[in-house]
Amino acid sequence: MSEWIKALVLQIACLPEDPHIPDGSPQSTQVFRAGRNFLRWTIIQWFTLHLVIFVSALAFIAALETITPRMPGWARTGTYAAEILGLLALASLWVFTWFQLKLNYELRWYIVTDRSLRVRSGILSVKELTMTFANIQEIRVTAGPLQVLLGLADVEVRTAGGGGPGPHGGSGGHVGRFQGVDNADAIRDLIVERLRVYRDSGLGEPVDAALGGPNATVQAAQSILAEARALRASLLQT
Repeated sequence: MSEWIKALVLQIACLPEDPHIPDGSPQSTQVFRAGRNFLRWTIIQWFTLHLVIFVSALAFIAALETITPRMPGWARTGTYAAEILGLLALASLWVFTWFQLKLNYELRWYIVTDRSLRVRSGILSVKELTMTFANIQEIRVTAGPLQVLLGLADVEVRTAGGGGPGPHGGSGGHVGRFQGVDNADAIRDLIVERLRVYRDSGLGEPVDAALGGPNATVQAAQSILAEARALRASLLQT
C-alpha cells in the first residue's frame, strides 16, 4: 500500500509502526508474521463480502427505477441524488476497508524472546497479549481443512488460570494465537526450546509438565499412588 497513506493512518490512529518488544534479551527477539496466503484469503473474503453488498445495492436501485418514473419531479431528483450518494458512500467504504485489511496484515506481529512472547493484531480495535514463560501451560499447533489447503496453521499458547471458564468448567486461562502462519512447527519448536531453557534455569516448573497437559497430571497421580502403595507395603511388613 502507499507509504504516505500508511504513515497518515498510523499517525491518526496513534499506532506504532514497529512492534514493542516484550520482556527478554533484545538479542533473542524474533518477530514472526502471518503467511502470505493468510493475506490472500482475507482479500478473497473481503472481495466476496463487498461483491454481495454491491449486487444488493444494484438490485435495490433497479427496484427503485421501476417506480421512479411515476414520482413527482422533486421526488425523482431526490431519489437520483440518494442513489449517487449511496454509491459514493459504498465506494468510500471499499477504500477504507481495503486499507484497513492491508494494515491489519502488515501490523500483525508475533514476537518471541527468551522470557516471554507477545501477540498483536487489529487496527481500529487493537488486541495485544503478552505471556511470560512462567505462566505457559500448553503449546499446540491447530489447522482446519482450509488452512491445510493454504499451507497455514495456528500456534496456540495457553496459560494456567486468569481467564474465563474452559470447555469442562475449569479455568481456561489466556490463549495467545499465532494465527495464519506458514511456519507453525518452527515457531512451536522455538517456543518449546526456549521454554525448556527457561525452566531448566530454575525459573519455572519442568517443561514436560507444562507441555504435557492432562498426561502430566495423570503421570504425577500415578507416581503418588505408587509411593503410597510402597509405604503401605512397608508398614504391613513391620
